[in-house]
Amino acid sequence: MLLTAHRRVSCRTASSRPIHASSVQNALKQVEKKQSVEIKRSVAPSPGSVYKSRQERYGEVEKEREREDYVKRNELGVQLLSRKLHSQIFKGVTFPAPDRRYVNLAREHLRSHGLNPTQGSVLPNIDFTLPPLQGKSIDEHFFRIGAATSQPWLDLANEFAEIDAPPKPDYWHIQPGWTKYHHREDGSGFSEHVSAPEEDVLSFDVETLPNYHPYAVMACAMSRNHWYSWVSPWLLGETDDPRQLIPLGNPKSHRIVVGHNVSYDRARVLEEYSVAGTNTRFLDTMSLHVAVKGISSHQRPAWMKYRKSKKEEQVRKEEAVEASINFIRETEEQHSEEADVVKRADLRRIQQDIEESLPQLVADDDSAAESDSKRWEDITSANSLADVAKLHCDIDISKETRNDFMTHSREQILEDVQDYMDYCATDVQVTHAVYAKVFPEFLRACPSPVSFAGIMTMGSSFLTVNEEWEEYLKNAEGIYKELDDKIKKRLVELAEQARTLMEDERWKEDVWFSQLDWTPKAPGKSRGIDPPPKLKVSILKPTSKRARFTTGHPEWFETLSMKGPLSPYVKNRILPLLLRLTCDGHPLRYTSSDGWTYEDNIGQMQKPRKTAASIHTVLGKSLGLKELRNGRMACIDIECAMAVCDGDMSEELARKIMALADDVLANEGKLANDPSISQLNWHRIEPAVPEGSEEQRESILWPKWYWELAKPKKDMPPGSLDITVRNRLSPLLLKLSWAGWPLFHSREHGWIFRVAPDAQYETRLRKLSFYDSADAHLQEAALRDGYVFYKLPHKDGEAANVGSPFGKTFVKYAQDGTLTSPGDEAKDALDMNAQCSYWISSRDRILNQMVVWENEKVALGIRASKGGKANAKWGMIIPQVITMGTVTRRAIERTWLTASNAKNNRVGSELKAMVRAPAGYAIVGADVDSEELWISSAMGDAQFGLHGATALGWMTLEGTKAAGTDLHSKTASILGISRDQAKVFNYSRIYGAGMRHAILLLLQSNPNMLPEVAQKQAEKLYASTKGKNTHRADVFERKFWFGGSESYVFNKLEEIALSDKPQTPALGCGVTHALSKEYLPPGFGTDYMTSRINWVVQSSGVDYLHLLIVAMEHLIKAYDIDARYLLSVHDELRYLVADADRHRAALALQVANLWTRCLFAYRLGMDDLPAGVAFFSAVDVDAVLRKEVDLPCVTPSQRVPIPPGEALSIGDVLARTGGGSLWRDGRAMQPADGAPGAGTPAGYVAPDCLAHRAASAGFLRAQATTEFGEIKRLAELETGQAFRGDVKRRGAGSRTGRPRRPAREYAPPAGSAINMDAEIARERATRR
Repeated sequence: MLLTAHRRVSCRTASSRPIHASSVQNALKQVEKKQSVEIKRSVAPSPGSVYKSRQERYGEVEKEREREDYVKRNELGVQLLSRKLHSQIFKGVTFPAPDRRYVNLAREHLRSHGLNPTQGSVLPNIDFTLPPLQGKSIDEHFFRIGAATSQPWLDLANEFAEIDAPPKPDYWHIQPGWTKYHHREDGSGFSEHVSAPEEDVLSFDVETLPNYHPYAVMACAMSRNHWYSWVSPWLLGETDDPRQLIPLGNPKSHRIVVGHNVSYDRARVLEEYSVAGTNTRFLDTMSLHVAVKGISSHQRPAWMKYRKSKKEEQVRKEEAVEASINFIRETEEQHSEEADVVKRADLRRIQQDIEESLPQLVADDDSAAESDSKRWEDITSANSLADVAKLHCDIDISKETRNDFMTHSREQILEDVQDYMDYCATDVQVTHAVYAKVFPEFLRACPSPVSFAGIMTMGSSFLTVNEEWEEYLKNAEGIYKELDDKIKKRLVELAEQARTLMEDERWKEDVWFSQLDWTPKAPGKSRGIDPPPKLKVSILKPTSKRARFTTGHPEWFETLSMKGPLSPYVKNRILPLLLRLTCDGHPLRYTSSDGWTYEDNIGQMQKPRKTAASIHTVLGKSLGLKELRNGRMACIDIECAMAVCDGDMSEELARKIMALADDVLANEGKLANDPSISQLNWHRIEPAVPEGSEEQRESILWPKWYWELAKPKKDMPPGSLDITVRNRLSPLLLKLSWAGWPLFHSREHGWIFRVAPDAQYETRLRKLSFYDSADAHLQEAALRDGYVFYKLPHKDGEAANVGSPFGKTFVKYAQDGTLTSPGDEAKDALDMNAQCSYWISSRDRILNQMVVWENEKVALGIRASKGGKANAKWGMIIPQVITMGTVTRRAIERTWLTASNAKNNRVGSELKAMVRAPAGYAIVGADVDSEELWISSAMGDAQFGLHGATALGWMTLEGTKAAGTDLHSKTASILGISRDQAKVFNYSRIYGAGMRHAILLLLQSNPNMLPEVAQKQAEKLYASTKGKNTHRADVFERKFWFGGSESYVFNKLEEIALSDKPQTPALGCGVTHALSKEYLPPGFGTDYMTSRINWVVQSSGVDYLHLLIVAMEHLIKAYDIDARYLLSVHDELRYLVADADRHRAALALQVANLWTRCLFAYRLGMDDLPAGVAFFSAVDVDAVLRKEVDLPCVTPSQRVPIPPGEALSIGDVLARTGGGSLWRDGRAMQPADGAPGAGTPAGYVAPDCLAHRAASAGFLRAQATTEFGEIKRLAELETGQAFRGDVKRRGAGSRTGRPRRPAREYAPPAGSAINMDAEIARERATRR
């Protein structure tokens, strides 16, 4: 029976979860009596039904009963999968029912936290036929489809890890394209030109010249038996087009390519730029290393410190050995020269002693290294190829040559191409050596084929963009520059005004300006000020040319007059600007370092001619004459420009140029903003005065702060002020105040504010003292004048310094009037900084994205559409994804995986929406609802064997915002904060953050809160959620949390993290060596508990993603869905799907999510799944990449709203797929008949699904109680031994050997569901 909800029904929204308390109560009574999960409930008539006939009322009641008959609930009121879905997934699987005591404990626990199991919600009862499982259980199913998806690449990868590298060629044949090298057994060899390697396994590396372009200039590859080299035709000078991609061969051939940070190499491979995709898969040795021996971010500082100290110790040891050897040599010389027999004997004895101790010195070093090998710092490393090669293979490689590719020209690289090719080949060889070590280790750490198949697919991500990409770059950069220039202009005006205060020292009267350095400095020519000329009057008489230093004309005009209009300097530096010369429609600009350049449409600097060298002459025959004729260059007087280029030196041309100069001079005001004329040096040359006169002796002086602002800068005229809101002077020029008190800057404390001595100012901030000598004036003001200084509040607490009061965290303070300045300057500056913050931080990464546009060489395979644009431009980006970039195996990428959602006040934040589906395609995907929160809560519930058994589990599954019973609402009520703020608290706590972090978050959310109040609030929160800790390992043989709503969860997370071999529950993936118990010293701060708990949660989240991906790959192949993996961002998954298949792909995603959730439940010992988490709340079908389909993505740089896409609930998807058919022709899905496949698949080991279920009811109850005394009594009943002390007692507790107390001596608490103590005592007696 298929029951679908209205469109947009969400399994996670309160509106679709009406509460029927009486119905659930009846259900729970039946569960308790019959242990049955079928519920029959009476239905109260609606108010309007009394006016209906008895037959009508009877029919409605029967229909309602029929629906209710199919609603399944567990003993705690959690609605489960329909019987039809359950029978298809958990067929033949029956775990032991939860112990009756466990169920009653769970009910008591929920009630103690204000949760009523009878308040369960009623969800649409979803029934449809699923694709058949490929195994006898959901676990075996995933093993089988993971193995199928990973082949044949897994076999190829294993084979490649076992081969010996063939000999590297001694000489490289330098020719465009690929060269294949053959090696004979006798040591000889030969090479041949090939179009592509056409190998099934390759170790691969490319080299680029980033200062020129992002494309490869050379590459090397190594297969089982051959070496290959590739050279770009551009490097050889055979073409001016640097956009050369590297072919690897037939895209349909199955191939494994191994590289270090291989996504960088993949982006230079020709076949990867295709919507259809290839059968090439890329394996990253960096990712493999991080997964098995990587270090967490918290460990990195300690590792760096340890490595430094170890290097220093090694240096000292080597110096000691060297000194000993030198001393032995000196002793030998003295011995040979010494005549005294006694002294010779002494020298010989000393020499022998040192010689005997020297081997011991070296041996001590080796033994010390061996004894230290168990330290975590010694069995891990950073992620560079050099560090990884040293760790895994003890190979030392030098990466100094890499710097040549950053600094050298094409010609220089080509000159030594043999050396550079050998360097590239060495990286290929070392990468394979590393791979041979880390790949087997990875398979041991992550044995499930699902993990391998998941990273293979994630390594094939891609993004499609169209011409809107270029418009996006242009708009974002334009808006940023416009806002930046506006603030810069105002700051320059303020700086100029402040400089005038130097004349009569009025700056001393200003509290802000007096903080500046007013030491007089004389500006020179580099700052646009020429020194006063020391010339005699007699030589200033006019000559045949205009005399310099007499007219007050701008300097460019004086130079032109003195040197002549046709002089080389004028032709190269001044005339192109007078002629307003342009290239490709853009005005030319000149700098001494880069020569003549121009800025293209997307803000990139280009040269008029493709060359590595700077261009300093544009009006010549080789460049100017050619480009003016073909129209690429233009100016206001083509005839004049071409005459100059052709070498015309006539008087007529000279007069014409002088007339042009006079015209520019006469129209100075009108041309002030002209991009060419404004580059001329308009500094005025004042008439000279007689030598020795008073006027001449008078020099120009600037204050030092202004002098430093005007220091020479690239691409800016001398004397230009370069000041932005990020400059330290800006807050002082803007006269910023905090709550009316002036801002100061301290070297020790960052930005602070000063409060008057007699002010009654109340704040939670601490008074500051100053110990840095640079802050002596501040300390003097505090001690002598009684001023009080406080830090500006920082989001990370008082220990952190504010580096700039223009950060985005201060925007709200400008809006509420806390941070002010005269006028609206502060607000404008903060608004500008906030608007541009995303673009400022991401600009370089976005502008440097390598977009390969479709052309005659690159066929993306995007089919034309009738509805699309006639001349649509399409391109593709290969994201630089490191598939396992953190110790939790999360993927990382600097641009796309960190991109924020579009915000209406953030320039460029619409980045993700620039990824567009080509005509005829759609982007289909979903976000996993509360993925890691549910995983964590399910681990806690697993101890009971029952979904929703813990408070956190029940709130995650059944809590609603409307009733205030969801996790975030509960936290918000405890702390008195908003629900959105509570989310931050909850997730940080689940990831292992401590109370100090909670205090910091509280102070951030309420700047007026006192620290002691925040401390009490945080303690209240942790006591209510995480609970208290026993801090004793003797009671129940472990430390554990008790009394909180999340105590069960944290105890389970810590149990996994602290086990001898931590593994994720779903796929059994192991922790990196650096976080394993074997190598970490015990003790707070050195056990990295936060990182280890975070690993359990996030690594399980990665398992979830890999399971989803593998399930999708299986369904795409099995049902011929035209879809390809696009990108995943942690809990988001997106596919590019043909329009005709978009709804089938949406259904496949829902099935994949159902299977994945069921796998987690199964591996945690629960043979059912809550209905509320079975399906995505919505699957998005969209034309662009964005978080939600209804986000308009309107920003300052994107004003046009993007039309919404579709968000389809499971009901919507079923309605659009004929009730749930994945077949292309829509035929009905057939139930599975019989077991798929015979026997157990090779390598499959059935898991111990009950391993996470509690072995003791006593320990379960101990976690729920709030009294440590009761915990001790429960432990006594469990062990028969007494325990003394309280929770504050650390280390080993004290047990006594007295006989156990009879169970009757301890009466159960009033109202207890069962006599727990008696049950525990009987259980212990039975075991004994």
